[in-house]
Amino acid sequence: MARRRPSNFRSRRSKGGSPLPYALGAVVALGLLGGAGWWMSRTASTMAVDAALCPLSGPVAETAILFDLTDPMAPAQTAQLRQYLEGEFAGAAVGTQFTMGVVSEDQALWGATDPLCKPASVKDVSSLTQNVTLVQKRFQERFQDPLQVNLDRMISASGAKTSPIMESLQALVADTPGFLTYAGPRKLILVSDLLQNSDAMSFYRGEDWQSFQASPAFARLGRTLDRVDVTIFAVPREVATLKDPKAVEDFWIRYFELQGANLPKLRSLGDL
Repeated sequence: MARRRPSNFRSRRSKGGSPLPYALGAVVALGLLGGAGWWMSRTASTMAVDAALCPLSGPVAETAILFDLTDPMAPAQTAQLRQYLEGEFAGAAVGTQFTMGVVSEDQALWGATDPLCKPASVKDVSSLTQNVTLVQKRFQERFQDPLQVNLDRMISASGAKTSPIMESLQALVADTPGFLTYAGPRKLILVSDLLQNSDAMSFYRGEDWQSFQASPAFARLGRTLDRVDVTIFAVPREVATLKDPKAVEDFWIRYFELQGANLPKLRSLGDL
C-alpha cells in the first residue's frame, strides 16, 4: 500500500522556502560591491598624477610649441592662432604633455616652459566615482589658466633683430622632458614667418637650402625629430632680399625631412 504524502507538505515548503535565492542574492550583492570597489580603485589609479599633472606612468603623448613672433601679428592673425591652439588643447588626449618655447636672439630665453599635462575634466569622469567639482577646479586652475598665461606671454612680439628658428627649435625639444626619447606620439607646432635669420643661415642674406648645405653650419644639423608630426602656422611676411619665395618652403621641407620628421602640415595665418 502506497504511503500518503502529508497534507501539509506543500505548505511547509512554502513557509520555510529554499535558501538558494537568498544565497544567490548575497553573491550578486557582494559581486556588485566588489565591482564598484574595483572600479573606484581603478579610476583613482588612472586619475593619479604627478606635480606636472602627468600620469604616474608617464605622458600618453607630447606636444611642443615654438613661437617665432619677433614682429607683431595683426589682430585677425592672433585670433586665428588662439582658436587653432585652443582646439589643439581641447582635442588632446588626457595625459598629453605640453611645453612651449620662443624664438629669441637672447639664448637665455631658449628652452621649454615647465611641462604641463592635460588632466581629466568633468567630461572624462563620472559623478559616481569622482568629485566633479574638484576635478573641474583642478583642470581650470592647474592646467587651463597656466596654459593661457604661457600662451599670452609667447604670443607677445619680442621685437628681436634676428630670428634663429632652427637653434631655438632644437633648444625647445632638447629641454622638453622625454621628448627626444619618447616612443609614443610626438608633435611639434611651429608658429613662424619661417624666415630663418642667424649666423648659421639667413634668408635676409639671400641664402637658401643649397647655400646652407654648402656651409660649415650644415654639419651641425642633428636628427632629433624622428617620426614627429609637424604643424606649421605660417605668418606671411614680405622680404625685399628674398629672391624666390618658394625657397622658404623648400628649405623647411628639406630641413624637417633631414630631421626625420613626418611631412609638415602648413596653415597660413593670413589677415586679408
